[in-house]
Amino acid sequence: MSEVLDLQVYALLARMHEARDTGCRALREAAAEQARQVVAEARHRARQRVKDAVLEKRRRVQEHCRRVHVEIETRRRERLFGELGRRLTEGLGALPAVLGARWARPAEREAWCRNVLDGAARVLKPGQWTLLVAPGLDEAEAAALAATAAALSGQEVGFEERTDLAAGLAVVREGARYDGTLAGLLADRNAVQSALLAEIAALEQESS
Repeated sequence: MSEVLDLQVYALLARMHEARDTGCRALREAAAEQARQVVAEARHRARQRVKDAVLEKRRRVQEHCRRVHVEIETRRRERLFGELGRRLTEGLGALPAVLGARWARPAEREAWCRNVLDGAARVLKPGQWTLLVAPGLDEAEAAALAATAAALSGQEVGFEERTDLAAGLAVVREGARYDGTLAGLLADRNAVQSALLAEIAALEQESS
């Protein structure tokens, strides 16, 4: 009887050892799996932190580059606008002398008068025109100018040489005035500046 009992005890102990070993293996495997998961999560978080750090660094570098570019572009435009303003000021200051010199040259004076008369013919109706002319025309030029104006207006024209005019001429008809004098040409500052800007741009394009 004791032998059977001993066998049962041994069998029970064996099963207990086996259960213990199985339980230990399961615990070790679970611990190992948990450790792997912890390591994997730690690596993932570390990679994500590195990735986030790289992205943040890249964003900061890009933002810094953008700000530097904006600052450089702003300074470049400020220099360009400053230079353009200087050239405009010089151009506006030089225009009276340049136009006065053109009026002093007979061929250019003749072209100036013709342009003014053609403009007046487009704007003023035919009728009694009066020409207000700056000094500088000789008798032959004055006669030719009056004849051209008469042909355009359909009537004889009045002719007044005006010492208060620096250059150019104006055509007057019943209170309406087509002004091609130096003062009249420079009166519209915006138009003059626009014309100068266009001329500066054309010169820069030719030189580039």
